[in-house]
Amino acid sequence: GFIGSPAMNFLDGKLVGSNTPHVETANGAKLPLMASRTGLDGKPVTYGIRPEHLEFADDGIEADVIVVEPTGSETQIVARIGQQDLIAVIRDRRPVKPGDKVRLRPNPAAAHVFDKETGKRLIN
Repeated sequence: GFIGSPAMNFLDGKLVGSNTPHVETANGAKLPLMASRTGLDGKPVTYGIRPEHLEFADDGIEADVIVVEPTGSETQIVARIGQQDLIAVIRDRRPVKPGDKVRLRPNPAAAHVFDKETGKRLIN
């Protein structure tokens, strides 16, 4: 498993390897990737991203804020994308509270993609 606190976020979706490779979740959120692998289009995968590799961005994925926990220089946010929860550790000071909608963008260079069935790493 992965070591770290908070732990890596895992979001289920399918691999899309078009001109802009990404993982698409069941609710249509597009999680960006730097690159894909040929022959895997449509494959069920799990997208892994560490909480510190998420940031507020106008072009990010819409998420509903569930919990906000300031921890000194950072703020931990638990947010829901569709039916899946994730944790973001944000250094950007913004007034957010539970019930707010925010847009979070994962850093595609820090994303990991795993085969949903075997758990084997496919990308990164």
